[in-house]
Amino acid sequence: MTEQPSLGKLIVFEGLDDVGKSTLAKRLTSRLCETGVPCKCLSFPGKQPGSLGRLVYDLHHNPSRFGLSEVNQTSMQTLHIAAHIDAVEGQILPALNAGTWVVLDRFWWSTWVYGVTLGVPENSLKMMISLEQLHWGQVKPDALFLVERESGSPDGGGGQREQILEGYRELASREQTHSRVTKIRNDSSVEDALASVWKIIMPIAR
Repeated sequence: MTEQPSLGKLIVFEGLDDVGKSTLAKRLTSRLCETGVPCKCLSFPGKQPGSLGRLVYDLHHNPSRFGLSEVNQTSMQTLHIAAHIDAVEGQILPALNAGTWVVLDRFWWSTWVYGVTLGVPENSLKMMISLEQLHWGQVKPDALFLVERESGSPDGGGGQREQILEGYRELASREQTHSRVTKIRNDSSVEDALASVWKIIMPIAR
């Protein structure tokens, strides 16, 4: 009988802008690949040319490029969810099913935390996120790292840094029952933070 390939692992990095999530995600991906683990690094909403994620990313950061003066925040978060689903169905689930690990920079957590902070109605956010979770199916993060750094951009999140940080911490407490959530401090060096991440990853990789 042919042995079925094992499923890949989903590793997520979350947190405020400018705390080093992307750097840690890329460094972890490289380290996993060096140890022989098939791995790819992706991000939400995504920046891959020609993808829906890239379109949403560009629209989010430069709406005037598309002839828009502004975009309603509820509409913008809905577009983010659409980009997430596109990546989940088109890239993430196929990779995991093929035995490839996926290191993901951001998760639906950002939709919730930034959405609430920007005044999007919570009922609308819950419905959006429920739709995304429907597409994730039974897949949950094998490890989720909430990255924090004291030296992050002082105006990270548009002058609402503390509110966003508290939102992440509250969500982390609630989600502990669903995923393995670990807070990672990234105040000194990337190597130190990566070492903390690696301690959590090593048992999963065995």
